Amino acid sequence: MASWHEAREISRGVWSIAEPSHVNMWLIEGRDRAVLLDTGLGIARVRPVVEELTTKPVSVVNTHYHFDHVGGNHEFDDTAIHEAGAALLVEPVPREVLDRYLAYALELVRAAEHVREADGRYFHLLDADSLPRPLPDGFDPAAWTIAPPAPSRTLTEGDVVDLGGRALRVLHTPGHSGDSICLLDDASGILFGGDTINTGPIYAQFHDSDVATFAKSAARLAELKDEVTMVAVNHFGRTTAAPYLLQEISDGFDRVLSGSTPFRQAHDCIGERVTEAVFDRFSILLAPAVAQRLHHT
Repeated sequence: MASWHEAREISRGVWSIAEPSHVNMWLIEGRDRAVLLDTGLGIARVRPVVEELTTKPVSVVNTHYHFDHVGGNHEFDDTAIHEAGAALLVEPVPREVLDRYLAYALELVRAAEHVREADGRYFHLLDADSLPRPLPDGFDPAAWTIAPPAPSRTLTEGDVVDLGGRALRVLHTPGHSGDSICLLDDASGILFGGDTINTGPIYAQFHDSDVATFAKSAARLAELKDEVTMVAVNHFGRTTAAPYLLQEISDGFDRVLSGSTPFRQAHDCIGERVTEAVFDRFSILLAPAVAQRLHHT
């Protein structure tokens, strides 16, 4: 059986570590240190994968506190998160949320079986980064918990994560959650988008999401489109995107806020009913009450 993780170097000293069709983590190596952006679901240990890729000391930076980004934090001694997420990080994840996500994980595997043959013959979109995998041998769903320790330190807007010869600039981009950040590798121009940028559904429907704030963060990132060489994303099958996706997403949020785009009903990854605005290369999920208010503004 294939490993739960799929690792691939996408640029010199930058690796994607995918839990395919779930979470994409990013390992960035400098001269002196390396940083792992997010630690995934904690369904299988990620540290052994990291240690196969780099011999440098590794710190963790979480792009935000949500459970699917922090499941392996306990495997590392040095972890950081934006100051707005520090207290939220250590709150217990409800059992119901984990069980609903596991149901979604099983649905992914079943769905992949239906499309694999057609994809291999016609479309050629699925690959090792995107093809969902069965839960690993020995994984006990009932014993799966996510309980990250408190962070070693906190981050704020403008902080620099210095790796030696390579620095990542912290951009506070709230909207998906209040503590959401992106990181910009100024030397290479790679923007690590966290959950602020995605090539599939962009989640703006949670209780701590704010659509107007999200739109401002998206507009800020769009202003960087000529400085960015590549966008590294944290979810779904397309792990990297072209810089001008930043402008498309910003324009999409503007249309959502103006009520000028049609909505459809959908469900998110834990089965909650949501309202979805669909665009060519992404969509935006909203809480139904928020979508109704926008359409009547």
